Amino acid sequence: MSAQYPPPPPPPHPPGTYGTPYPEHAGPAYAYAPQTWQRPPGPAPGVLYAGFWVRLLAYVIDYIIVGIPLVGIAAPFIAPSIGSLRCTTTNAGYTSVSCPGAVAFHNAILVVASISLVVSGVYFTILWSRWGQTLGQKVLGLRVVDAATGGKISTGRAIGRYVGFLVSGWVIYIGLIWAAFDPRKQGWHDKMASTFVVRRG
Repeated sequence: MSAQYPPPPPPPHPPGTYGTPYPEHAGPAYAYAPQTWQRPPGPAPGVLYAGFWVRLLAYVIDYIIVGIPLVGIAAPFIAPSIGSLRCTTTNAGYTSVSCPGAVAFHNAILVVASISLVVSGVYFTILWSRWGQTLGQKVLGLRVVDAATGGKISTGRAIGRYVGFLVSGWVIYIGLIWAAFDPRKQGWHDKMASTFVVRRG
């Protein structure tokens, strides 16, 4: 009677492959079958990086939404200062221009600008961190995600992204336009906060 030897172990998997279990009845020699893994295009299957123009349109929608209440907030500060802004010119051997209301108008502009930064910051920070998208981004099917996990970002990251957004705009918008040429469609604020803006493919 001939000796019975156990079946040989399955061959090692080639580099870049992983095993998929087969049913037990397939036999031990076929317990795992190598399959080649290929990275899907884009940040995840069925998801694409959002381009520059659709992101710009989302921001326009957002600033219309934020701007409507800001007009009502700004009016009580700016209207009185505009009424007092009167400049007079006198010529008594030299030209002299006097604008007694200019200081009040300048201060009103500073107050309105500060309120605008705070309101916009709260709007973007809360919506990015809690729902992953602003109202403008929701209308266009966009979402801000963590570049490493694909999930929502924290409030701290959202604040950092908003600060990066302001910085990107202050340098003559170069940091925002950068998203049009970046292979992963990231602006400077995306790189600073390690985020992507994605859409369904």
